[in-house]
Amino acid sequence: MAGDETKRRVLWLASARAIVRLTWARTVTPLLLVGMAVLVLLPMVFAVVFASRGPLAGDPVVFLVERYDQLVLAIAVPILSLLLGTSAFAAESNDGTLMYLVTTTTPRWWIVLVRMLFTATVAAGLSALAVWGSGRIATGASDPMSVTQAFGLAAALGAATYAAGFTAVALLTKRALVGGLAYVLFWEGILSATFPALNFLSVRQWMLAVAASMTDATSKRLDAGPSLNAALIGSAVVTVVAVIIATRRLSRPRLSRIGN
Repeated sequence: MAGDETKRRVLWLASARAIVRLTWARTVTPLLLVGMAVLVLLPMVFAVVFASRGPLAGDPVVFLVERYDQLVLAIAVPILSLLLGTSAFAAESNDGTLMYLVTTTTPRWWIVLVRMLFTATVAAGLSALAVWGSGRIATGASDPMSVTQAFGLAAALGAATYAAGFTAVALLTKRALVGGLAYVLFWEGILSATFPALNFLSVRQWMLAVAASMTDATSKRLDAGPSLNAALIGSAVVTVVAVIIATRRLSRPRLSRIGN
């Protein structure tokens, strides 16, 4: 019995490695690498300008809260997750290799889950790098009011949520990139900022709620969102629903219609 259990674990891990390798090959392109590098470096550029002003720059905590929200949570996290979450399935749907993937004995839910974890891990790592790099440049080795740590963890939560949602969208339509950009720009960027009632349905606001719970910094940006419990529940619901939708989509008999 123990030997069978070990063999099953080895098979699961082997299939996960194969899925990750395939996802990496279908996702990472020179153009994508350039785009991700720009998103990671953008907040650091602002931090360099801030640090270059010395004592005239003002309170670094205020600066970091504003830049983390505007550049990392509002732009870097969702766009990184969108690019990574839609690239692999979209490319395979276009060239027909998705048919080969789903005709293997690997369970559909495992394919979806591994790809979501891959996207979430890479997007969270890059977002955390943008947060840490900006904080390091602006404040040195110190982390006043734990603002960098708070936003780093908040970005990781947002990356996981976005990764799940955008991976599912990539299986629902071939225009996932356009639809995802429209969502980020209008829902997260305009509507949720204009109508406070929508804060409870905004991933960006969920990230701010997580950050607010872990830092002593005070800001209207941190105080206007939902509670931590609401943010965690919302993120969990989106992730679970996305896994279910994506798994059902992959399990449909008429696979040629995926992404239409």
